[in-house]
Formats: sequence, C-alpha cells, structure tokens
Amino acid sequence: MDFNQMFNDSYERCNRNEAFLEIFYDKFFEKGEKFKSMFDGVDMKKQMTMMKASLMIIMLASTSDSARASVKVYALRHGKNGLGISEDDLTIWFMCLLEAVAICDPDFSETVRDAWEHCFEDGLQIMRKECG
Repeated sequence: MDFNQMFNDSYERCNRNEAFLEIFYDKFFEKGEKFKSMFDGVDMKKQMTMMKASLMIIMLASTSDSARASVKVYALRHGKNGLGISEDDLTIWFMCLLEAVAICDPDFSETVRDAWEHCFEDGLQIMRKECG
C-alpha cells in the first residue's frame, strides 16, 4: 500500500473543498479558548496559506532532510520556548486536522486516515520532541 500516494490523493480531494482549512480551524477553535486566542489579530487568510505549506513540510519530514530541518524550526517556534504549544496541544491539532479531512474527503476511510497518520508520523515526532 502506497501511503504517500493515498495521502496525496486525499489531500487533493480535501483542497477541492475551499472550506477545508476553515473547517479545520473551526474544529480547532472549538477545542478551547486557548486555541482560539492564539489567533487573535491574525490574518486568517495568510495563516491558511502558511498552513498549507506547513502541512506539506511536516508530511515530507519522513523523506527529506531539509523538511526535517524546517519542521525542527517550526517546532522550536511553537514549543515551550516559543508559543508554548504542548504535546497534548499538538495531538489536538492533528485530531482536528483528521476531522476536517473526514469531512472534506469524499473517499475518506480508515485506510485514508492511516495514510495521513503514517505520512505525518515523523514530522509530528519532531514537533512532539521540541514541544515536550
């Protein structure tokens, strides 16, 4: 099973829904005021553009040294000495992402979920190490 291709196909289907990242942020903000307040005054259109790039870099951490280095920079910026994101916050973030995928990918299945989890595993591990 080619998890990378399955992820790419799912991500493409999600992006056909213009509200994909809006749905993600709605889910994320529903998890607590802490998350919503982190984005007070943030240009959400710009944030969503940055999020798309971040998703790809985190996903590529399993296959690219430069992506791993970029994820480490993100992790340091977001971790305990930056924005103060915890491992639990990161888990909530990823669960909200998967919820948005389940809504926006018409072919979503447990196998598609597994592909997302597989493709994000290394990048999330780097993030958790820095946030822990």
